[in-house]
Amino acid sequence: MNEDNYSQTIHRELVHKRAVSEVLVTSVVNQGGAWLVHAQLPRLHSFHSDGVGRQRSYYDPLLVLEAFRQGCIAGSHLFYDAPADARHTVRMYELSVVDFDHLECGPEMLDLELNIVVQKEFHRDDHGAVHGLEVRAVASHQGTKTMELSAAFNWMPLEKWDRMRAGSSWDPGPQPAPADPSSVGRTRTENVVIGTPDHAADGGSASAPLVVDIGHATLFDHPLDHLSGGLIIEAARQLSLAIAGSQVPNLVGPSWLKIGFQSFAEMDAVSTVRMTQDAAEPLIFRGDITQSGQTRATIELAFME
Repeated sequence: MNEDNYSQTIHRELVHKRAVSEVLVTSVVNQGGAWLVHAQLPRLHSFHSDGVGRQRSYYDPLLVLEAFRQGCIAGSHLFYDAPADARHTVRMYELSVVDFDHLECGPEMLDLELNIVVQKEFHRDDHGAVHGLEVRAVASHQGTKTMELSAAFNWMPLEKWDRMRAGSSWDPGPQPAPADPSSVGRTRTENVVIGTPDHAADGGSASAPLVVDIGHATLFDHPLDHLSGGLIIEAARQLSLAIAGSQVPNLVGPSWLKIGFQSFAEMDAVSTVRMTQDAAEPLIFRGDITQSGQTRATIELAFME
């Protein structure tokens, strides 16, 4: 392992972060169509380390997803000339943990190598410039496969974004009270992103409003005019854990996840997450995020016991 690949983070602007402490990627190299991305996960993170039970013994797979997301954004700037002020939108994410042993927390930071391969380029027309990508990646630790990930995303210049999003709100307004942290797999109230769940009579499904805290240092590292994918995914995870109930201390994950984003979830309207536990495989949950009568995202995820 070349220690130089992990000696410093890349410029925060390449991954659209304001806080240097939130930058996970340490190098990005183009190797003939594949991007070799190095990232280092911190041993302790105020948001991603705030789990309960067995979850605290492992690095959060969603933190690996964030490193992958950052590598994708950096690659679009470095290798596809996405403008420095470009705004990115995500169509879908997928992840699957191959070996949880390599995500077990130890005495050192976790160094990861992500091999990101472009599967498809999106063009505005037959001869237009690339404005989006579909990519797949393998995340490895010390040469051993740890996770598989994929994503599809687009980007556009700030000027076009501002025209498209003109009139959108940056203020979520009053929010519901957060759910009890221990019921959603958390120890800190500030990391709870859903209100008190409304459980169905059968106990296998529930719904809850999202709690949008624009002061959250991780989820809102910088101002946004819409709800982030990270917030939406976390809401689905927390509601799934609320449904799992007494199982929560024994669960780790997500062990796999698939999410498709249909449209923006706006800041100034109530968003609701609904999740249902699979009757045959109780560690699998499926659901959606709705707002103003429209489905904004659909999601499936699972945990390891």
